[in-house]
Amino acid sequence: MDIGNIAELNTFLVLDAIRSRGQATRRELGTDLRLSAASVSRIVKRLLTAGLIAEEPGAGAERGRTPTILRFVGPPGGVIAVDLGGTRCHGALADLAGSIVAEDFRPTGEGNAAVSALLECIAVLEARATELAMPVRAAVVGIPALIDPDTGLATAGPNVHWQDLDLLGMLRGTLTWPFEVDNDANLGALGQAWRGDGRGAHSFVLLSIGTGVGGAVVVDGHVIRGRHNAAGEAAYFPVPRPGAEATAGFEEVASGPALLARTAELIRRGAESALDPEYNVADIFAAARGGDPVCSQVVRELIGQTTAAISGITALLDPERVILDGSIGRALEPWLGDLRSAVAAGVFRPPDIAVSRLGSSATVLGAIARAMAIVAEMDGPVVPRSAVAMAAAQART
Repeated sequence: MDIGNIAELNTFLVLDAIRSRGQATRRELGTDLRLSAASVSRIVKRLLTAGLIAEEPGAGAERGRTPTILRFVGPPGGVIAVDLGGTRCHGALADLAGSIVAEDFRPTGEGNAAVSALLECIAVLEARATELAMPVRAAVVGIPALIDPDTGLATAGPNVHWQDLDLLGMLRGTLTWPFEVDNDANLGALGQAWRGDGRGAHSFVLLSIGTGVGGAVVVDGHVIRGRHNAAGEAAYFPVPRPGAEATAGFEEVASGPALLARTAELIRRGAESALDPEYNVADIFAAARGGDPVCSQVVRELIGQTTAAISGITALLDPERVILDGSIGRALEPWLGDLRSAVAAGVFRPPDIAVSRLGSSATVLGAIARAMAIVAEMDGPVVPRSAVAMAAAQART
């Protein structure tokens, strides 16, 4: 990173710190961000000139001087963030301090229905922004698919049945403000770096297990994307298949539909279970905690498969931390000790393994952070494009 980019990064971090705190003194900024007084002074001068912050008299004295208070005032407006999950679409309208002021939830659907759900969600949030006199400045959408870097088309989205879909073209024909579309796991990693279990980690892997399986790799604050934007796609990681010598892709055995199918298979074979006939994935984990034989076996197998995936990832990347997310990843928390022990037994240096504390909001939070960065790029000094790098750098200070 060259000197210019370091200065630009520090400018964004100072602005974001003022936004997050509501107000701050120069000394507080220097202490929190580990910047020199001279650096803070230069950055504050730039932000004052740009009209992004205001300076007001402070209260009280500090060594004979009254410190002034810096407040974020820069252009009114908000950002829209959407997590188009495999089963649920979650949208949020946030102000430019990163606080959520409105949300929208709706079923995702498949194919064109998923596109319609996305557009309807954005329309509802835009209408709410109008009611609040909060003009939308930017939008970021997380999708359970990839944007092909050669064609610009959404692809590899089996849970929404997208293959070579011109999603960007559809959004360009609808949205009037800047927007970006990224893989939901990549944005989830940004959310973890900003406000979750990725804070303070130089490198980490997000492993999202739910309706489908996804992942993101962060090294030195940068998302590793790969040649086809497919780095971190843990769905294809080979793991043991229960009761067979052949391996399977991790998603084939660990996703929600896979766990339901495996449970049904064991019951058909005559294994005893007290599950209600209309059971869902959450019921499987609840019954496993209660000692149900079938569900306990399904969870044990899942721990073995997840161990294999994390061990392989660790051997290749040596991450500082692996964060489990998604409805199934978070449901593994009661067995986290077993998982840690199993991974530690098979790798050279085990990573810290954590269950996401952000609930189902990591992708939306990451999309908010990236959208705020887009606004900062438009309104203030140019900042590095890697929003994960910015969030991770702030977390390390």
